[in-house]
Amino acid sequence: MSRPVQALLSLIAISICGPLVSSARAEERPNVIPTALPLEFIPQQIDVPEGFSIELVAGPPLVEHPTFATFDDHGKLYVCNNAGVNLSADDLEAQLPNSINLLEDTDGDGKFDKSTVFADKMTFPMGGVWHEGSLYVASPPNIWRLTDTTGDGIADKRDIIVDRFGFSGNGASIHGCFLGPDGRLYWCDGYHGHEFKDKDGNVTTSRKGSYIFSSTIAGTDVRRHSGGGMDNPVEVDFTPAGEVLGTVNIFYTRPRVDCLVHWLHGGAYPHREQVLEELQTTGPVLGPVHRFGHVAISGTLRYRSGALNPQWRDNMFATFFNSGKVVRVELERSGATYSAVQREFISSENREFHPTDLVEDADGSLIVVDTGGWFYRGCPTSQFARPDVLGAIYRVRRDGMTTPVDPRGNRIDWPAQTPVQLAQRLGDPRYTVRQRAILESAARGQAAITTLRQTIERRDILNQQGAIWALTNIVGKTIVAEEQSNQINQNTSTLQLAAQEAIRIALGDRNPLVQHIAVRSFSTYPDPLAKPQLIHLLKSEHPEIRREAATALGRLGDPTAIEHLLAALANPTDIDRTEDHAIIFALIEIDDAQVTRQGLVSDDPDSQRGALLALDQMTQATGGNLTSQDVLRLVNSPKTRTQLAAAHVFSQHADWAKHSVEVIGPLLKATGTLESREIARQLITDSLGQDGTDALVGRLLSNHQTPIEITELLLDAMTAGNGLTLPASWTEPLEKRLASDEQAIVDQTLTALAAIKTDHFDARLQQLGNDTTRPMLQRIAALEVANGQRGRITDDSLELLLQLIHKGSGAGLGAAQRIGSTALTTAQLKRIVTVFPSARAAHLTELIRPYERSSDPEIAKLFVNSIATAQNVTGVPPFLFGNVIKRFPQDLLPAANDILGRIRIAEQAKLARLDKLLPLIGTGDVSLGKKIFFAEKSKCAACHRVGERGSRIGPDLTTIGANRAGHDLLESIVLPSSTIVRDFEPYNIVTNDGRVLTGLIVRQTVDSFTIQQQTGDPITLARNDIDEMAAGTVSIMPNGLDKALTESELADVIAYLMSLRKLSNNEAAAQ
Repeated sequence: MSRPVQALLSLIAISICGPLVSSARAEERPNVIPTALPLEFIPQQIDVPEGFSIELVAGPPLVEHPTFATFDDHGKLYVCNNAGVNLSADDLEAQLPNSINLLEDTDGDGKFDKSTVFADKMTFPMGGVWHEGSLYVASPPNIWRLTDTTGDGIADKRDIIVDRFGFSGNGASIHGCFLGPDGRLYWCDGYHGHEFKDKDGNVTTSRKGSYIFSSTIAGTDVRRHSGGGMDNPVEVDFTPAGEVLGTVNIFYTRPRVDCLVHWLHGGAYPHREQVLEELQTTGPVLGPVHRFGHVAISGTLRYRSGALNPQWRDNMFATFFNSGKVVRVELERSGATYSAVQREFISSENREFHPTDLVEDADGSLIVVDTGGWFYRGCPTSQFARPDVLGAIYRVRRDGMTTPVDPRGNRIDWPAQTPVQLAQRLGDPRYTVRQRAILESAARGQAAITTLRQTIERRDILNQQGAIWALTNIVGKTIVAEEQSNQINQNTSTLQLAAQEAIRIALGDRNPLVQHIAVRSFSTYPDPLAKPQLIHLLKSEHPEIRREAATALGRLGDPTAIEHLLAALANPTDIDRTEDHAIIFALIEIDDAQVTRQGLVSDDPDSQRGALLALDQMTQATGGNLTSQDVLRLVNSPKTRTQLAAAHVFSQHADWAKHSVEVIGPLLKATGTLESREIARQLITDSLGQDGTDALVGRLLSNHQTPIEITELLLDAMTAGNGLTLPASWTEPLEKRLASDEQAIVDQTLTALAAIKTDHFDARLQQLGNDTTRPMLQRIAALEVANGQRGRITDDSLELLLQLIHKGSGAGLGAAQRIGSTALTTAQLKRIVTVFPSARAAHLTELIRPYERSSDPEIAKLFVNSIATAQNVTGVPPFLFGNVIKRFPQDLLPAANDILGRIRIAEQAKLARLDKLLPLIGTGDVSLGKKIFFAEKSKCAACHRVGERGSRIGPDLTTIGANRAGHDLLESIVLPSSTIVRDFEPYNIVTNDGRVLTGLIVRQTVDSFTIQQQTGDPITLARNDIDEMAAGTVSIMPNGLDKALTESELADVIAYLMSLRKLSNNEAAAQ
């Protein structure tokens, strides 16, 4: 059932708006009482399920662009309020435009009626948690503690407790904070790196990846909980057992997938492979609990009270920024982690509804934060901000839902509560009261320990859980107190010993959740006396307890646990990847190579694999003392994953390259996986030139029974090389491939030959180049291989390429791209300007790229004179044209800028055209649109994939209709560079041999980049072959598609794209 927001503009002024207080001191600021909400603000129409209602509880001017929110102990709501600006990191630090507002409901009607600017002059606050009288906030580049010491609602004390984190202003930076049940602060950090320094200014750690962090409340003992190459972890919450689950954007790419992830201690996650060098890995990167798709995931929470529905207790809720939804996620135990089922909850048809956060109020209602239309940096919806679309805060309730009496326990005289009374409140039906009882018990310290111990022994499950967490908090507080007093003793404090002794009782409890929480406590604060019980729990029937016990043993660091961990890997019951990770990471953390080596001679392949992976990642001065023979013995393991682990470890040791053929052979003979073939390809590339590898490649190329995928792998490996010498065994099979009638075989062979220094094939290459029956681009490629100058073209080849452009054939764009990516001579630059006047816009965009690198005044003058007469110059992206002319001589800049002005006027005309075309949305025919999408005329499928059809150059569009509105899709066609999807940003790369490539980075490793240009196959470049590399602002999607199609055809394509809302069963299974 669809229900709109229950709010009338005539009543909103009374029910919502109230005093708006400035950030000046209380005695200086006047109260401003707005008479009504701004006329331009209209509450969103939001659909809720049957039996639920939604109401507006805070709108402008109380908040204008809220992003994240959190409650304090008294029900005041602290809201990160954005000024509606999209700024770079430097501008954010210079202008400090954003704030945190404190909202209050002074009359108790459930709506906020008073707003105070709690903290102004912030960069970009993204979350917060209230704890013991302060607000802990992630606002890059720092983690802050904000405190109001005077009670006027303004933070007069601001402390930086952790710094410094990188950020760009696009939101992919630090988010948080979140209070863990263990009493520690947690926060997320996006892919912009961090650098920590000690009190003397010395760098203690510096990394580039994305991480989940934790620290004490004081900001000390900062730990990296897990990390990887994902783009933007947003929020986390905690299961009853203290496991960390959270949302993350761009967990995978191509296609982009945003996910819910179980963040494991020491876990390494996708997708940028080069970041793995910063991490100690335990095998393949870890995966998600649930894939949302391309939704721009934002806030999440674990639902605690069950007031909306008792069956929803411990479900997760999450917000979709793109599609304006809140979904509910049901979690179910799956091995040592979780599986999930997604359920729709609330949504809006208005695509300006952008929910960013969720907060559970004490009564169990759900607060939904809508930020409005201001945000666009890195946003796939649009590159045009809509700050005029204001945000608001809403509340979702179940119809007939009763509010518990004193839901926050504010009527309780907490200071007067005895330890016994506090222990009783650990089982209170109000979740906020239970949480406060935990913190109050922890604050009592020694006075509470006996009662908490008795609570664990009494075996009331809910009270037991709270008692363990209270004792864990006592341990943490004790450690912080010792740090702050500079009286850290060599021996563990009496208070800590007593608390952990009580927790150890729970390790033997019959309830698995109570056991799990106790083990989690020892993962946070290790206890040597718990070791025997933890070792015993490695054999628990519950996988999640086994996993946590392994983590706790790793944190303990006792080498006597190693034999038990190795035995756990040999568990006859198959263990999942999360448990496998925990055991291997524990071995790494213990860091005793001598004892761990015993696993290499185990009779069990999984114990061998675990020992091998751990030894490879150990940080001892001698590492794990692995030798090539240690690894080679396992390459022929009967267990596939042990074989792959050995091959992967081998591939990371360049000094073992002379043994490569001993690894490549078994890998290629194996049944084969993408992982095994990729390892084999890299090993072949790295060892080409060695007799054994060259001979193996020759034998496989010559054998007609070699599977085609293996042959292609061998040629790809050659292509990634440079300056190879031609072994005799390769000659005959390469000659046969050049003589093939299949164009793809010849093309791939030509690409491989370009990496080989030889004139053996020149006669055949000349024949191919002169064969008029073959495709022109293939002929040119053959001539250029014969020419032997990779990255350059001959004058004859240039003329052939220009002929293709002039004919306007389908290969014209490929020809223009080939010219634009080549290091051209002065004479060639002079020749190319002559084709500017009649060149198509897409061709012109490629042809002007080489002029950006020219410093010759004569060339610059010829360029300006010719481009001024180009019929389609206004189709060139203004960013690109500006980059080309910015280093031209001063006397040419007026004329060049006049041309740039024409281009910008054309851009404005496109905006007007966009407005004109908007009425087409909703008028198209889906079936006709599908035909046009896959037709040659539109060329959409040449770059985009839908289901099983099309290419993967651009974003996958299989479910695009679920995440993008019609006007967004129209904008991306009319103005492609205004809507570049994050992780599909183009890069401009200049190689050492003078080539210039513009395209998408489809893969990164420690040693290489793989680039996908607008046409053709991906190109892999070694990092040391790259001279310059910079992010671009011009989409590789060509301009002008809206002109190539009629308005009717454009409407049909939009209709088709809007119809693409979910995967088929086969497609979902494939993902």
